[in-house]
Amino acid sequence: MSGSSSGTRHSATQTQNAESASTAPNLRVKAANGVTYQYRRFGHPSADSVPLVFFQHFRGNLDSWDPKLIDTIAAKREVILVDNVGVGGSTGTTPSTVQQMALDAIEFIDALKLPRYDVFGFSLGGEVAQEVALRRPWQVRRVVLAGTGPQGGVDQRASDPNILQRTLKDNPGPEDYLFLFFKNTSSSQAAGREFLQRLGQRTTDLDAPSSLATRDRQLTAWSEWGIPDKSKLVRLKALFQPVLVADGESDILMPAKNSHLLAKYLPNAQLHIYPDAGHGFLYQYAVKFGTEVNAFLDR
Repeated sequence: MSGSSSGTRHSATQTQNAESASTAPNLRVKAANGVTYQYRRFGHPSADSVPLVFFQHFRGNLDSWDPKLIDTIAAKREVILVDNVGVGGSTGTTPSTVQQMALDAIEFIDALKLPRYDVFGFSLGGEVAQEVALRRPWQVRRVVLAGTGPQGGVDQRASDPNILQRTLKDNPGPEDYLFLFFKNTSSSQAAGREFLQRLGQRTTDLDAPSSLATRDRQLTAWSEWGIPDKSKLVRLKALFQPVLVADGESDILMPAKNSHLLAKYLPNAQLHIYPDAGHGFLYQYAVKFGTEVNAFLDR
């Protein structure tokens, strides 16, 4: 792995380079909790922008982000992609609660000494992003929540046997991703195949795949978060930062009704539901959503 433990020292120069999601090197930083986190940091920061920290979906690692989406956003700001504890190239054991995942994410952010930042969370990562924003309100400036839902929301615990079987498969293949992330229409499936091709753009310094132990612990955290409980929704009132909430209208993993709940209970949220799209709407509409994210963060 490049960067070794001196990732923080190199971050300033890495940021200035015209790196892309396909070429940015793997960096490593050891945090106060003893974990060595693997991450990538690049983009084009402006004088008045803050870094945007990305939290990934269930089973995903650094290589799972769509290069087109990330590069669209990185054209306007500095981006930081991270493997949380026990994921991909990061050390430690993945926790089985979203709350601990958020505390682990904060340990990483503290190791980078970021005084102010935005957060972007997709799916399980969106749950983590909510908790980080609630716990660090003096640091988190703005929040992007994609294909996710509030704690205690509705229909967040996948019970359909076909969905579960594909979600938990030891080695999911392209057809599983197309089924889970994209709507069953010719246009959405075509966009999904283009997305899968883009994932192959990175050919060196690849991340380690998430382990089956990480899968199982993440599933436990996701399932607990999804236990229906209206009393949990009141917590969202404390997340006062501006929030962009977005999803695909046919999301079968985190149904869009949860995005509507987020928009309803968050004090300062805007909602965008993308048509003809599922959980992977942010990859189907990579440039459009990336542009929307930048416009929201620049307001």
